Amino acid sequence: MPASRRSLLTLGATGVLAGGAAVVLADATTKTPAAAATTTAATATTATATTASATPDWVNVVELGADPAGGTDAASYFATAIAAVQANGGGVVYVPAGTYLIKSTVECYPQSGTTYAPVYFVGDGAWATVIEFAGSGDCFRVYDNTTYGSRTKWGGGFIGITIDGAKSSGTAAGLHVGDLLQYELDLTVQNFYGTDGIGVHLDNNYYWTEQLYGRIYAQNCTSHVVFDWTSATSSTSSGSFERCDLDIYIDQINPAFDGLVLRNGAYVANGSLKLRGNFGKSTTSVSSAALRLTGYVTANGYTSGSGILNSMLDIGVEGSSGSYTPQSIYFDSSENSISECYGALNFGAAGTTFTASNNDNNVFSFLGQTTGDSTLPGQWATYSSGFPAGITGHVAFKVLPTGHEVMVSWALTIASGTTLKSGSTIVAVNTKFAYGDNKIIPGNNDGGGLTGNVYAPAYLTPAGNFQYAGPSYVGSGNSWWFGQGVYTLALG
Repeated sequence: MPASRRSLLTLGATGVLAGGAAVVLADATTKTPAAAATTTAATATTATATTASATPDWVNVVELGADPAGGTDAASYFATAIAAVQANGGGVVYVPAGTYLIKSTVECYPQSGTTYAPVYFVGDGAWATVIEFAGSGDCFRVYDNTTYGSRTKWGGGFIGITIDGAKSSGTAAGLHVGDLLQYELDLTVQNFYGTDGIGVHLDNNYYWTEQLYGRIYAQNCTSHVVFDWTSATSSTSSGSFERCDLDIYIDQINPAFDGLVLRNGAYVANGSLKLRGNFGKSTTSVSSAALRLTGYVTANGYTSGSGILNSMLDIGVEGSSGSYTPQSIYFDSSENSISECYGALNFGAAGTTFTASNNDNNVFSFLGQTTGDSTLPGQWATYSSGFPAGITGHVAFKVLPTGHEVMVSWALTIASGTTLKSGSTIVAVNTKFAYGDNKIIPGNNDGGGLTGNVYAPAYLTPAGNFQYAGPSYVGSGNSWWFGQGVYTLALG
């Protein structure tokens, strides 16, 4: 039975079934087998794809004339293949294993007066099918500028292909895609390291993006993956990337490069993001970040700050020990936030560290484990030095998942002969743990000549001074002051 385009996508770009049997591609006119191939342990063969003349489901760019050895510019052959697939109402541009040179942007969008036809660019695997981009701007630009509510088809994708920007010039990007529904990604991008170079640029120019899904592997790009909103292109565009599920894997060879960026009011909501990767170190100061959120935009009746909202956020990245490392998460302003999310924020993989986030309560209502950056909620910020003479131990604070409450715990030893007075400051802490009035936190004092276990609360002043509020005394022996509690930072 002839295989459908969808069944071939399910099997993978090579069209080979488990056990080595090759799929037979069908001629789109007669629906009879066009060619067959077999796979042996010694020889890898590929199925013969139909050509554009038969209005096929699949168009092979090599059969159209593209050079898989990368000797000549293949941009025009990709354009021809796209047009043939679109004329057929959708299908696959097949890019067999090889290296293809592209010198100018290859665009894929509905032609004037037509509706959207999903185009899938399918290669034989990320390290088998390689596009070398030797131009500037975008290598591939994919979008739908037709009226969103009138669309009857959606989908499309970029699968099993590597885009390499080592030969590009100026500002360049591997794949620039947006304004689509149910677009699929499974690709590799690398070496887009020019000024504002971007590996994968997810950018809404005309409407919004929903149900984007897949996997991106990116390395050695100035910004590896960017969510963006170009609001000036159309009065109907927005920064929304809702119900998107994307796994991102990054190798940041240059420590000055960013990992994942959300900018110009772009936001992910009601979806999932997974960020995995390795980030380098530098001998000089760097301003990069594993995750960067920047920009606040009001346009086209929408107002949004770049952020991640109501989503699963799973970060597990590894840094390099050194004097200068990328920041874990950078927030441009209070308008940029991670809100109402769950998952894990792990910036301590393999025991290495990142430069701390500039988070000032920009991460709130996060439910899950956080590791490797004490500025993030869910971790204890512990103070064990800076105490008056004669006092040792620790005072620790932890923002709870709601983002509105703080847990505090302390256990201090007061050496014999130490004077302790009510109102004495024990240690100054980060003001993010303080509120507008003096917080009273229950505690107890024992020993030092006091009679029994004495109620001795703490004050936390608006300036962040953690103060003793028990009875004044001079210890006739060692005494212990300890306590814990939860208090509210803000109502809501």
